[in-house]
Amino acid sequence: MQKILALVLVIISGVMLFQSGMEVYYSMNSKKIEEPQVVKLDRIEGQYCPLYFPKE
Repeated sequence: MQKILALVLVIISGVMLFQSGMEVYYSMNSKKIEEPQVVKLDRIEGQYCPLYFPKE
């Protein structure tokens, strides 16, 4: 019984590893990368350095 559970866990982890690898591959596909967009930022003075947040 323990060997079967161990085998199931190994299979599940292998499938999850394969799926995450495929997601990384598809995310690096140049067709899905959009053109860069200009973002306007608000500058807020922090205690030690300025902080930048998107204007909205």
